[in-house]
Amino acid sequence: MPESNTPPSLPFKFVGGFALPTKFIGGILAAQGFIQMIATMVVFPIVSRRLGSLATYRMVVLSYPLLYLAVPYITLVPAAFRMPAVCVVIVWKVTAQAFAFPSTNIMLANSAPSTKVLGTLNGVASSAASGCRAFGPTVSGILQSAGLSMGVLGLPWWMNAVIAGLGAVLSLFMIEEKRRTFNPEKETEETRAARPLPLALDASEMDHALVAAESLNASSESHVSTPGSPLLTRMSLDIRRNARRDSRPLI
Repeated sequence: MPESNTPPSLPFKFVGGFALPTKFIGGILAAQGFIQMIATMVVFPIVSRRLGSLATYRMVVLSYPLLYLAVPYITLVPAAFRMPAVCVVIVWKVTAQAFAFPSTNIMLANSAPSTKVLGTLNGVASSAASGCRAFGPTVSGILQSAGLSMGVLGLPWWMNAVIAGLGAVLSLFMIEEKRRTFNPEKETEETRAARPLPLALDASEMDHALVAAESLNASSESHVSTPGSPLLTRMSLDIRRNARRDSRPLI
């Protein structure tokens, strides 16, 4: 935006920009991408390893409201200190973004109760993020137009600060799930066969299990070379022993 000659009426009524050329803005965006790459690949793993995902996320989310509150006031900084102030804000914003998004993805994956819902969780999260990226600029543009018409340059930024404040409050109630280790979806035949038999079998279930075990045992005895025959014999003996007990369910 062009610079403004209108004197500010603090704390909220002021307008004006830096009148930067497009080439200079492109250089700022390129530097922003480079800083974010370094912050994500080098700094974030160290901080997350020491503090944990939730503490890292909470630390940067609590700083976002302050960032959005401070950005519009850079236009009031003397010209000699504007670019250093812009550099501070860019490093702040990029580092916070580089810490927040990976922490969110890690906590989202850890909160999944099963691998079967990981795809659903990631899909919903990506859809919600894309919806906000489509919805946010539209609303911010409307707020900026309304703010400039009232002489309040910081209106969209301060509304962002309110939304970021709500997110910061919600982060205080979050609980970090420990990293989960999911069991394989399918069991092997040996694992299923080695699983202990249920003790709470009624009489009819015990009879069916005994008949099945006798059949399997007879088959294994006729093929001595079968690797599972000792296991089937042991199963048959266990079922015979249980059949002699009371047929009532065990508690």
